[in-house]
Amino acid sequence: MFQVVYEYAESWPLEGTLCIDPPLISGEIKVSPDSARRRANSYLSMDVAMEFQPGEPMLIWGERPVWRMPVHLHLPSLGQVTTLGFIDIDAMTRAVLVLSEEQIHKMRTRAHAIATRLTPAATPAS
Repeated sequence: MFQVVYEYAESWPLEGTLCIDPPLISGEIKVSPDSARRRANSYLSMDVAMEFQPGEPMLIWGERPVWRMPVHLHLPSLGQVTTLGFIDIDAMTRAVLVLSEEQIHKMRTRAHAIATRLTPAATPAS
């Protein structure tokens, strides 16, 4: 099972309520959620950090459909610790929408801070 989310390209009205007619969503998606997750896992482990793993894919339907997955920090013996951000995979080509250097830096910095608090410090050998 997976979720499909529709990106609504209109602004919220200045007054009153927002009325939405259910959009007609039809089309062909060439990349499966499992294939997208494998691609995201490969990119994260090779280009970002070994401890980062993708979560459940969610199809974001828009002009360019993408599989969006949370990026989780996994630590040995603790498992999934927290969510650090999101990664997108093109749902038609399986291409990674590459994270910016700033996004990667923020994820790594947050992961390091959390891992430092959760894991015991190594004691120096005598």
